[in-house]
Amino acid sequence: MEKYLSTERANRLLLLATVLLVIWTTIELQFTRIWGDILPGLVRTGISYTGEMLLVAMAFLVLIHPKIGRKHLLERLKNPLNFSLLLFFGFALFSMFINNVPFAQGIFGLRAIFQYALLFYILLAIEIPAGWVKKLFHLIIGLALFQSIVGFFQIAFLVPLPLRDVSERRSIAVGEEVRAFGLMDSSNTLAGFLVAVLLLVILYLFVFRAELSKKQVLIYSVISVVLLTAIALTFSRQAFLALIGCIAIIGIINRKKKAFRILIKGSIALVVLFVVGYGLALVFLEGFAQRNLYTLDLTRNYRFLFILSGWEVFLLNPITGVGPGMFGSNAAFFFNSPFHVFFHEDLPTTMRTVDNNFLYVIVEYGIIGVALLAYFLFNVLKQMTFLSERETHTERWVGLFVVTYAIAFVIMGLLSSAWENHQIALLLWLFLGIGMNWYKKEKANG
Repeated sequence: MEKYLSTERANRLLLLATVLLVIWTTIELQFTRIWGDILPGLVRTGISYTGEMLLVAMAFLVLIHPKIGRKHLLERLKNPLNFSLLLFFGFALFSMFINNVPFAQGIFGLRAIFQYALLFYILLAIEIPAGWVKKLFHLIIGLALFQSIVGFFQIAFLVPLPLRDVSERRSIAVGEEVRAFGLMDSSNTLAGFLVAVLLLVILYLFVFRAELSKKQVLIYSVISVVLLTAIALTFSRQAFLALIGCIAIIGIINRKKKAFRILIKGSIALVVLFVVGYGLALVFLEGFAQRNLYTLDLTRNYRFLFILSGWEVFLLNPITGVGPGMFGSNAAFFFNSPFHVFFHEDLPTTMRTVDNNFLYVIVEYGIIGVALLAYFLFNVLKQMTFLSERETHTERWVGLFVVTYAIAFVIMGLLSSAWENHQIALLLWLFLGIGMNWYKKEKANG
């Protein structure tokens, strides 16, 4: 095979496929549900699995290539995260077995939060130039700006969220049914994606500030403002709180270093902006006020009702959980899990997940599963913190991004289904794979 597809050409092909995966995942219109009544069901199904098919093709190329894969594969895939990740997977399979979870349902449930782990391992097997990562970074910025502009038009022309039929809409009001969602399935998904890109831009400015001209600093600053404005127009509280939380935590941890103190000041500024903006929106936007009407009324707050439902199921098997795909992930709804009978009667019938990733993880995997998942996350933060302390600016930037975004990712999952959203999860696994690739190479070079 080396004769027809050299290692260098195969590497370029895999890097190109990664770029295509990023573009496709960001703009895939199937998840907006706009075309549900237009495209045939078979076509919709094919479109929805395009990203997965591309990943499988990439993995196949890695496996069969004589220089990238085959006998070299185990060595290339070896990394400090393997033990904690495989430990969690092993426990998940054990939970499936003892809870008699149908195999397909359990695998789809596990896939919900590890859907791009395959991309992580593919990236470990190839060479990743720093120049390619910077080009990918600017492509991602372009995609984010495009999504933001689409979101601005949706607000300007009062385009409602594609979540309900027209007959089920409460109103067409800014802040309620009208929120920026770009070409994604919801405003929260767009907000989570933009949080990731905003962190990339902010940290790029932070790390490369000495190398950037005043013009470049101005351009990246304007981009940051545009992205922050788009996040505000999604009216996504969980995204804004995640952004504040991750920046504050990183600033506090590194408060002894003068350069990091700006992150603490930045998080304080974002808190003020959030409080003022939230208050003004409640006063001047009737739709936003209507949407927040029942936030403090726990008898009508659907997130609280989900917690009550989850608590009942959790008590059935608190140690090892009820099994992956059995309670609140997309798989549970797709396979019509019997545990849905525990759902509170006042929950809206349109809800397709429990809208709280931590809740469904602790119910499906139990206390042991949550501890093992936390152990994996701890290892991610530990290894990427090492990378963020390197002298090479590009490595520091990627390491800092993975650490900050992982924290934001966790926070968003406490308040929504962010861990299951392709557009949000992809960027974490993508840069984690890049960072771990460089970390291994740094270790090997000693």
